Amino acid sequence: MAEKQQKTAAVRLAAYCRVSTKKEAQLDSLAHQREFFAQYAEREGMQLAAVYADEGVSGRQLRRREQFARMLADASHGAFDLVAVKDISRFARNTVDCLQAIRALRHLGIPVRFLSSGQQSMGDSEFILTVYASLAQEESANLSRRVKFGKEINAKKGRVPPMLYGYDRVDLFTLRICPAEAEVVRYIFDRYLAGWGAVRIAQQLNRRGIPTKLGKRWQSRGVRRCLENPVYCGILVNHKTEVTDYLEGTVRLRPRTEHFVHERPQWAIVTREQFDAVQAERRRRRQLAECGTNRDS
Repeated sequence: MAEKQQKTAAVRLAAYCRVSTKKEAQLDSLAHQREFFAQYAEREGMQLAAVYADEGVSGRQLRRREQFARMLADASHGAFDLVAVKDISRFARNTVDCLQAIRALRHLGIPVRFLSSGQQSMGDSEFILTVYASLAQEESANLSRRVKFGKEINAKKGRVPPMLYGYDRVDLFTLRICPAEAEVVRYIFDRYLAGWGAVRIAQQLNRRGIPTKLGKRWQSRGVRRCLENPVYCGILVNHKTEVTDYLEGTVRLRPRTEHFVHERPQWAIVTREQFDAVQAERRRRRQLAECGTNRDS
């Protein structure tokens, strides 16, 4: 006798996961999240249709999360029936963004299931979801405050950037001059004082096959950053910026009176006189640019 009922199609599951940094341990966590969702789909008798994974991005803002945006776009084309997220903090640490995304998916008839808390966006109280999202946002705020405090303490001690052209970082507070890159730094300062602009210097470095610290081609912006950094004359300046809104990622420049200045003469690649001369020349060229007589500063 022929079957009277057709086999019900399996629910197509889309999984979303995120890690906030690209550190090895966190990327390993991302691999574990993928495995977790594969096992979950098999256990629930679902078809794992897609896994959307954002690596090395914050949960506070949606605009930088390419995979999250792709998930929402695919949802509008009916690519899956259900979204599963291990924890609400992986979905979004901004309450408004979290609820807006859930509502957008709900409008398409797609529920979101948060597995660690057993919450589902359809049929459950949005008030409860708001509480969970608010807790995730507050956790992010507390983390931001702890990070800010730690950065300020390290800035006072003279923490160095993780990567800086002309140097190799020995530890959190120590740089070692890289001889080959130091020669390039001297070349940049010398050519600028000889009348070249940042664009011309970058072009010449690229013609000579000299890469940046990241192995990329030089841009005028990178040349200017080199010319304006006092570390090249042995002065490390920290505490120059401050995050004013951790959710939006907005930053303000601190006044000079709040900067932490550390004398490190052993790191000097150019003399203080050369550095000061470059700053005076940069000011002169900016004034000319304001008058419309100089474009390449």
